[in-house]
Amino acid sequence: MNFGVLCNLILFAAASQAAPDRDLLPPDGFLQAWNRSEKARVFTSSDLYGHIDGGAEIFLEFGFEQLTVQSYTATKGQPGEIQVEIYRMKDALAAAGIYLASCGRESPDPSFPERHTLNDYQLIFKRNRHYVIVNNMEGDKALRAAMLAFARHIAERLPPEVPIGLDDALPRAGLDRSSIRLIRGPYALQAVYTLGEGDILQLRGRVTAVSGTYRGAQGKYALIVADYPDDALARRAFEHVRKNLDPYLTIVEAGDMNIRFKDHAGGYGEITLQGRRLTIRTPQFR
Repeated sequence: MNFGVLCNLILFAAASQAAPDRDLLPPDGFLQAWNRSEKARVFTSSDLYGHIDGGAEIFLEFGFEQLTVQSYTATKGQPGEIQVEIYRMKDALAAAGIYLASCGRESPDPSFPERHTLNDYQLIFKRNRHYVIVNNMEGDKALRAAMLAFARHIAERLPPEVPIGLDDALPRAGLDRSSIRLIRGPYALQAVYTLGEGDILQLRGRVTAVSGTYRGAQGKYALIVADYPDDALARRAFEHVRKNLDPYLTIVEAGDMNIRFKDHAGGYGEITLQGRRLTIRTPQFR
């Protein structure tokens, strides 16, 4: 890459990071129907718990930078309140990780091209390193069009989407695509499977693992795949798992590149090291 082009990209990234997210918000009189009902509130990593009670940890684990919250009320005596939450994450993978952890089985609207899901109370979407929630506080079905308009206004002002491609690490056959999750630490991992305490996979908020659910002959199982920067870091993570496996899991076979374990219900799982890749197959579950 040309050095001048690289410098311009770095300057653009720095400017994007410094830009206030208030600029993304719809103005007063939006759609000739909505005005801001209060001053925008901004939260950083030091006070995110003031807005998210009990759920801030996973945002911080993935890489959170700033949250901007703005409420709107309808004008001309119309009922309704819409609240916008704009989460600026460290990178596009962090935003994707939060989105996938939140979206459940998606119900998108064909008129909105971003990765999103919509119901009567919320529209959530992600684009580049932003994760956005448009809250319909009363769940009024008549406000769905307004929710989509708020989302479009914000999306059009965000940097272009970038491809993630992490699910390429997961085998396609039998994969429930709605189950795909990203993992950067213990909070996200716990939602998939309990391997042990703390950062058992040594992801350190920098390595991003991907997981998905499959159906086998005896039920469902999950695959977790982590690609480390090099073989040495992957080996270190493998040894850390071996030494710190959860006490409810019993190692029944251990080799230089493979660990087979049994859970308290008698199900078998496997951890495999191949070069810089660590793959965990969990025991079957219903």
